[in-house]
Amino acid sequence: MSKAKVGPTYLRIAEDLRRRIREGDPPAGAMLPSEADLARGYGVARGTVRQAVAELERTGLVASEAGRGRRVLGDEPSGAGRAAATQYETIAEALRKRIESGELAPGQQLPGEAAAADEYGVSKGTVRQAFQLLASEQLIAAVHGKGWFVGGPDHARTRADDVAAALRQDIAGGRFAVGAVLPGEIALAQERGVGRITIRRAFALLEAEGIVEKRAGRGRVVKTQPRDS
Repeated sequence: MSKAKVGPTYLRIAEDLRRRIREGDPPAGAMLPSEADLARGYGVARGTVRQAVAELERTGLVASEAGRGRRVLGDEPSGAGRAAATQYETIAEALRKRIESGELAPGQQLPGEAAAADEYGVSKGTVRQAFQLLASEQLIAAVHGKGWFVGGPDHARTRADDVAAALRQDIAGGRFAVGAVLPGEIALAQERGVGRITIRRAFALLEAEGIVEKRAGRGRVVKTQPRDS
């Protein structure tokens, strides 16, 4: 029996990347992984990856940006509609889809401008324009001193609020008894998957409520049970 022909490796990689993009990995507006990363991921030479990416560029699925790499434009047959969109409109569309799908829920805090700029490979100003566009559609709103939130200020809840609530529950549930020393900022940051500044803000919330206090040489100590425990 004759074996079915297997197409060139670069075409198979291009088809796999095309499938991933259709599934939102990476989403429209995001940057495609670098040639080096893709070559490692597929176990091929960078030249093979370059051919695969060129195929995606030819069909308008991705576009090159000088000094940045390739940006995903979306699964468009011609790519014309996406190519005409500005960078901030493309980012806004990607975020809009995440909000409409429920991936970004009401009350959830959006990444900061600097973090979003790194993720999408654009300037902070471009991200700010995208946020302002979504704000004009009343999908998100800025909360002074906190950042941007899905659904506006009435739903605003920061990561620090979430961490503080979890610690409050741990204390009420007996994981940390009165007099117990809480884990340090680094340990809690790793456990909760957030930055140390977020843990520090959560501690500040609990300290303001009188639930924990900072003691020299010991760290944060549980002072009392939460009022609603």
